[in-house]
Amino acid sequence: MLQRLSEQVRACHERAAEAKSNAEATADPELKADFLDMERRWLALARSYAYGESLGDFAVATSGTRQKLPEQDDDALRLQEISTLLFQEGNIDVLYDRVLDAVISLMCADMGSMQKFDSERNELHLIAWRGFHPESAVFWKCVRLDSTSTCAVALSAGRRVMVPDIEACDFMAGTPDLDAYRRSGIRAVQSTPLVSRSGRLLGMISTHWREPHQPTERALRPLDVLARQAADLIERSQIEAALRESEGRSRWLASIVEFCDDPVVSKTLDGIIVSCNKSAERIFGYSAQEVIGKAMTILSPPEEEPALLERIRRGERIEHYETVSRRKDGSRVDVSLSISPIKNAEGKVVGVSKIARDITERKRNEAQIAILAREAEHRAKNVLATVQATVNLSQSDTPDGLKRAIQGRLQALANVHALFVQSRWIGAELHDLVMQELSPYRRDDGARARIDGPDLMLEPNTAQTIAVALHELATNAAKYGALSVPEGHVQVEWSRASDGRLVLRWTESGGPPVMKPTRQGFGTHVIERMIRGPLNSEMRFDWRVEALAYEIIVRT
Repeated sequence: MLQRLSEQVRACHERAAEAKSNAEATADPELKADFLDMERRWLALARSYAYGESLGDFAVATSGTRQKLPEQDDDALRLQEISTLLFQEGNIDVLYDRVLDAVISLMCADMGSMQKFDSERNELHLIAWRGFHPESAVFWKCVRLDSTSTCAVALSAGRRVMVPDIEACDFMAGTPDLDAYRRSGIRAVQSTPLVSRSGRLLGMISTHWREPHQPTERALRPLDVLARQAADLIERSQIEAALRESEGRSRWLASIVEFCDDPVVSKTLDGIIVSCNKSAERIFGYSAQEVIGKAMTILSPPEEEPALLERIRRGERIEHYETVSRRKDGSRVDVSLSISPIKNAEGKVVGVSKIARDITERKRNEAQIAILAREAEHRAKNVLATVQATVNLSQSDTPDGLKRAIQGRLQALANVHALFVQSRWIGAELHDLVMQELSPYRRDDGARARIDGPDLMLEPNTAQTIAVALHELATNAAKYGALSVPEGHVQVEWSRASDGRLVLRWTESGGPPVMKPTRQGFGTHVIERMIRGPLNSEMRFDWRVEALAYEIIVRT
């Protein structure tokens, strides 16, 4: 058995060294803390196993006094037998029962109990008992410091407490604890704290007798050895359970780091890459084998590294640091970095952890928003300039007339902007512009207003100007021209000239006789200003008695 324990001690030290190495290598601060905790627990477990080897020394020491105290030989053999059984037991609950049965047997007691210490509440909780009345077991299920039981007094005093006869015990007189002892037929009791070799209080073990009893010092020596051994074995079981939980959590966290969407890279304080996860491989195009051992400048701008490393050496954590990294193929990727120091067990900064978030799409969206904002500003200025020009050009003999003129022209602008929205501000179809202006005058057969021309998309500035010109022509025709009488009609047609210019013709017929005006009317003035100004284009009027022909030639 001792040979097996020596192997276990060596294995524990090896696992502790492995945990320490992992703690120094990991890039994740939470994983690092877990590995350091695992190292501490493995070392504690090694101490627990090492203590088991001292049982051989105990047996030798007691057997060496056989001539002086022959009865100790039986105690040593019994203790060694019990200890062997305890070391072979791996189930913590069964271990509690074995310890309690061993102590009752070793002390020649009639009853016994074992309690676990709750350090957070400073209480003892009953985990195993033998021989109690059920009501007594319920009463002692949780023992606080203000209790008058021997286990509570031993907990407060930090040492063993013995009561040879409860009926003669002053601190128990008249208390509920005395009633509980009597209910179970107990006359004598001793309680011994279970303290591990690391000095941590784990619980309490008590033995009870039905008759008054005072254990001898010789009888208590094996109890102390077994109590210390039992405490270490219980601590060992707790450490093993905690290690399993810690290792499972470490594997869980390592899996999260390995497979998370954000690249995670660790490096030394000299800027040498130590590790990287799968997302880093995917984003930067390198495999882990290709970058581990290389300088961080293979990914990051060389000019930034010294300043960042200096801040990390001071223990700073850097959040949301935006920069541009390089991929294996030479392309660049926008990233936002969270940079943290990696510390060893002594708290010294030994490395750097970098978590990167690919913000390429965000940067692209921000650039697009900036472009759209500038475009919106440009278009808003154009619209306001057009509105201002429209208002400035509007005249009338009466305020109501001026109001109607302005409203009509602004409505024409609003209509063309509705077409812009439909095309996502590419422009407006000329056919739709003409239809919007002439729709009030078209019958079902379209005889009163005929439209003819190819599909033609006008860019926004041209479309706005043409829309206002068509509005002025339609308004003039409705007041004075072909659209002012039922028999009149308008024909609008357009085509592309050989040099690519747009030729738009407006022809009225069937209306009142047309006479060339002696002076330029206001509507004509508006059209001329709009066409020849913003568009730098041409316009012609053909004043014929039977009809009016108007032609616009636009350089598109």
